[in-house]
Amino acid sequence: MIEQLEFDWHPAKSSPRAVLEKTACAATAPAPATVKPAALVQSSGLQTSIAAHDLHRELSESTGLRLRLRITNNSSTMMSVRYSPDRATARLSLHHMFLEAGPEVKRALVAWIKRPRKGKPASLLDQFIRERSHTIAPRQPRRTFLVARGRHHDLAAHFNQLNADYFEGKISARITWGRMPKLRRRYSIRFGSYSPPEDLIRMHPLLDQEFVPEFFVRYIVFHEMLHAHLGIEELASGRRAIHPPAFKRLEKSYPDYQRALAWMRHPGNLDRLLQAHRAR
Repeated sequence: MIEQLEFDWHPAKSSPRAVLEKTACAATAPAPATVKPAALVQSSGLQTSIAAHDLHRELSESTGLRLRLRITNNSSTMMSVRYSPDRATARLSLHHMFLEAGPEVKRALVAWIKRPRKGKPASLLDQFIRERSHTIAPRQPRRTFLVARGRHHDLAAHFNQLNADYFEGKISARITWGRMPKLRRRYSIRFGSYSPPEDLIRMHPLLDQEFVPEFFVRYIVFHEMLHAHLGIEELASGRRAIHPPAFKRLEKSYPDYQRALAWMRHPGNLDRLLQAHRAR
C-alpha cells in the first residue's frame, strides 16, 4: 500500500533520486548472502519517492507557485488544493495514481491548480481518475467502540427489553452512545440514528443525563429499532421513504409515544439539552 508522502517547497538536503542513484551504485557490488526481501520493498518506496519528488518539481515550475505536495492513498478525494491568502503558496493533495500521469494529464493538472474549476482540464482529469479507479483503495469501515452503558442510562438494557417485547428478539443491530459533536451554535438535536451498512444505532450522548427521563430514552431507542426492523422503503417515484405509513403506525402504537412526544416538544427541555452542550 502506498504511504502518505509529503513534499515541501524547501530544498531537500538529499533528494530521493540521489538516494536511489547511490543505492544503485552500491548494488553493482556482489550482494551478500544475508540480503532480505524487505530490501525490495524499500527500493519500491524509493521509486515512489522519486516519482513524487519529480512531480512536485515539475508542478512547482509550471505553476510558478510554492507548492506543498502530499501524495495520498485516499478512497474519496483524489485531488484538492488550498491557497494561502496571497495565493503565492498552495497545499496540493494528489492520489498516488497521478505519479503515473503523462504529459497531457500533467498539463491539465497545472491548468486546474491555477484555476480549479469546471472546464476542459477538469474533464480530462475526471477521465484520468475514472480510467484508474482500480488503483483506489476500498474505503475502510470506521472502527466503532461500543459504549452502551452510560452514567445514567443503560442502552443495552433498553434495547434488550424492547427487542423481546416488540420485535420477538429479531433485531440484530448493535447500539452505542455516539461521540459528542463539535461545539457550535445549535438549534436542534438529532437524538438518535440508525446506520444500515453498520447495522448500528447511535444515541446522542446529551441524552445520558439525569434530568432526561428513562421513558424518553427508551422511546428514541424504539424509534431507531423500527428503522432497523423496516429498513428504507423505495417509493414508485424513486424517492426513499424514511418514515413510511407502516413506520408511523407502529410508532404511534408504542405505549409511551404521546408522553415522549410531549417531553420532546417542550421548549424548556430542548433548551436545557442545548445549554448542557455549550457547557461542555
